[in-house]
Amino acid sequence: MLVIAHRGSSGAAPENTLAAFRRAVREGADMIELDVRLSAEGEPVVFHDRRLERVTGLRGRVRERTAAELEKTPVRGPSGRLHASACIPRLAAVLRGVPRGTGLNIEVKTDGDRRRSGVMVNRLGKLLRASARKRNLLVSSFDHAFLRRLRGKQPAIALGALYAAARDRGRSPVRLARRCGATAFICSHAQLQARWVPMLHAVNIALLVYGVDHPSQMLSLQRRGVDGIITNFPARLCRALSLHP
Repeated sequence: MLVIAHRGSSGAAPENTLAAFRRAVREGADMIELDVRLSAEGEPVVFHDRRLERVTGLRGRVRERTAAELEKTPVRGPSGRLHASACIPRLAAVLRGVPRGTGLNIEVKTDGDRRRSGVMVNRLGKLLRASARKRNLLVSSFDHAFLRRLRGKQPAIALGALYAAARDRGRSPVRLARRCGATAFICSHAQLQARWVPMLHAVNIALLVYGVDHPSQMLSLQRRGVDGIITNFPARLCRALSLHP
């Protein structure tokens, strides 16, 4: 089972920063999940929210700032304190800075951005074309139309379909994944249905589950056969798995 660090080791370091990613590597994570949006000039940068207020000292939208401005913007850690040495990175810097032995799950955010998703497809495709051959790489999104466009342009890049309950409730996870050409289906711990595990495995689609930070939940999901857990505390999950192999 894959140990996947949610926004890096975000329970201990500023989320979606190189500091959080490097800590996750040290803690033994197999893969790092991170979020990508476009800056004002259309460069992929690593940030979760549409707006900057929650984790920075700035106001406004990510898409209104240049990548050069963002990479000088400190990010708050779990304590709420801004860290001058932990800023918003460009995706290109993450691809260079995270060892190739650590996988990347790049969650693409297209919500709140009026630019056509084709801009993201083109910019991301150029960046990831080479990396897809050198490391375990997955591009995931709630925007399944974006995933289909990316598959058409970059068929070698593995895709993960994120489950949105308001939109997808009652629909087969296998059908949702196959429509995108995805090899992974991703849902929260609260959304997971037991029947999905054998259903997805029967057609060789991996099941990844996020929102899991407690050892008891981690071990329960391991017993149920999920393929990866996305957690804010990768060290905690690694310890749980070493004690209960």
